[in-house]
Amino acid sequence: MDCTFGGGGHAREILNRMGSAGRLIALDRDAEAVNRGRELEAEFENLKVLHRNFTDLMDVAKEEGVFGRVNGILADLGTSMFQLKNPGRGFSFSADGPLDMRMDTGTGLTAADILNQYAEEDLVRIFRDYGEERYAGRIAREVAVRRRHVPYRNTLDFAKQVEDIYGGRRGRIHPATRCFQALRIAVNEELESLPRFLESGLEVLATGGTLVVISFHSLEDRIVKNFFRDKAKGCICPPEQAQCTCGGNNAKLRILTRKVVRPSGWEVERNPASRSSRLRAAEKLGAAQ
Repeated sequence: MDCTFGGGGHAREILNRMGSAGRLIALDRDAEAVNRGRELEAEFENLKVLHRNFTDLMDVAKEEGVFGRVNGILADLGTSMFQLKNPGRGFSFSADGPLDMRMDTGTGLTAADILNQYAEEDLVRIFRDYGEERYAGRIAREVAVRRRHVPYRNTLDFAKQVEDIYGGRRGRIHPATRCFQALRIAVNEELESLPRFLESGLEVLATGGTLVVISFHSLEDRIVKNFFRDKAKGCICPPEQAQCTCGGNNAKLRILTRKVVRPSGWEVERNPASRSSRLRAAEKLGAAQ
């Protein structure tokens, strides 16, 4: 199961390697990605692309009759190039567009809604916790002042405001990058959804199946790392307990990546968007390991 179909690059590679004997079920919450998937479905009879959120993984597995039988699950948590290059989606400030940022444009609040409606203290929390933005307080304060007179609508307006707070642009990374990341995470409830997906993935996998997650910032990677670590523990007794009484054989996962896997220099040169990617993988264990 490819739980983030996106542009279909991973799906095509999986299909080419598994051959006709395998079956791939792909999910994406973005209707545009699902429409692109129709072309790949026409090319591969053993592919099915569904317009579903990756948090629906368990329901989809049951509906498709593969619950507990899935050999591999992949989630690429990055924003697709199709989304970034389309100004109308609002993910990027390389060209002006509406402050949307929804992965599923049919539901939920937009980034403009959050900037225009959220309390100042909530904006501080979003910029600080989701973007690790050092000027979170000042940016939130200036947003609260400006929106009383001019509501936020477009990407470049907000990006320019953050740039001015920084005193102009310096270096390769735009000053608004962290704020845009924070808004995207808040709009799509990404950090809240990820633990639910990981728990579902563990349930859906067959024994010996592999769960692979590619993340693009430390907040997501920390959630994946901690989940794998916790599920790989044999002993689940409280740390303060002097002697193990649980049997010590409670591990549900075996971590396959001792250290996080990062792209090679060759891959970054070929695909610059992979620069910040981090891959972790784990194998589902049987009942008593």
